[in-house]
Amino acid sequence: MIFLAFVLSIAFVFYVYFGYPLLIWFLTRGRTKQYPEQPYQGDISIVMVVCNEAKSIEAKLENFSQLSYRGGEIQFFIVDDASDDNTCQLINESNLNIKLINNSMRQGKAAGINLAMAEIKTELVMLVDCRQELEPNVVENLSSWFSSDEKMGAVSGELMFKPEQGNDFSSGMDGYWRYEKFIRKSEALFASVPGVTGALYMLRSETFRPIETNTLLDDVQIPMVSCAQGYRIGYDDRAIAWDVPSVSISKEKARKIRTLSGNYQLLFRFPRWVAPGGHPIWWQFFSHKIARLLVPFSIMISLLSALKLSYTGSIIAFVYLMAVAVSLILVLLSHGFPIINRIKHFKLLQSFVVLNWFCLLAFNSYFFTSQTGSWRK
Repeated sequence: MIFLAFVLSIAFVFYVYFGYPLLIWFLTRGRTKQYPEQPYQGDISIVMVVCNEAKSIEAKLENFSQLSYRGGEIQFFIVDDASDDNTCQLINESNLNIKLINNSMRQGKAAGINLAMAEIKTELVMLVDCRQELEPNVVENLSSWFSSDEKMGAVSGELMFKPEQGNDFSSGMDGYWRYEKFIRKSEALFASVPGVTGALYMLRSETFRPIETNTLLDDVQIPMVSCAQGYRIGYDDRAIAWDVPSVSISKEKARKIRTLSGNYQLLFRFPRWVAPGGHPIWWQFFSHKIARLLVPFSIMISLLSALKLSYTGSIIAFVYLMAVAVSLILVLLSHGFPIINRIKHFKLLQSFVVLNWFCLLAFNSYFFTSQTGSWRK
């Protein structure tokens, strides 16, 4: 029984990080991505929720002015979530077609999205964040998917990081992000992606349902609800939003704990989504989003099982324990001895250890601290 627990716990970790990506890739082998040739015709709305963005709002508005779209007009809906700087003043000074919605009491991004979506009259709406820089062609590229596919519910853009503003830590996380995008591209070819990039995605507005104000992952819940109505969630790597990478573990820690806590929230808010047949893409949602929450606990089971087995003379269990110990020691030492980062593929190992540590912290955050959708500024 102990040996079975040891084998199954390791097999589960392997499935989550290697088996599922390889399987979803294998199932789409031979398929090529066909980009739509027919442009979308019709007006489009763009929604953005801001809070105290005086330092970046001017650059974002300038970025908005550079967007190219020939199929109709673009109207911007910007929700100000009770900023106490001059964000609203800077927005009002813009010459763009902007409807500014002022929230008198700070409620968070989810509440702001609800306010903006209540005003939308167009078939398509693009949701963006303030920090990232958008490529000029994002509206044309994302909207084109809806002109040729009436069952397209949402299409995610691609988040890219500016390499010149990174360091050793960010390069490791960038490697992990490339791994993530590999999975998303395969999922899009297979059926649908269980989530989108919150910094840039297009949504069929009629599929939107108001979300709870404490929602942590609006960029997963909104498209998953759309998909539950029989629509697809796509992915377009031509539509790019440029971001600045996390250059310190503390910044990545805060971001990742919030994301992983959001996965816990979705699991308990929509438990049927992980049951076979409970959602059109229940398998992708469980394997990509939920199973990773279980990996740290599976690793704990494997370690406890290995300890027990090593006492009975199991060489395999002993070697496993030594490998885990050496990996953890190297990751800890890498902070004081950067030369360790030059070991081939070490950064991926570091990312694996760090992200699973964040999973445990997210478990504590979700179950033992109050969850709100408010801004952390």
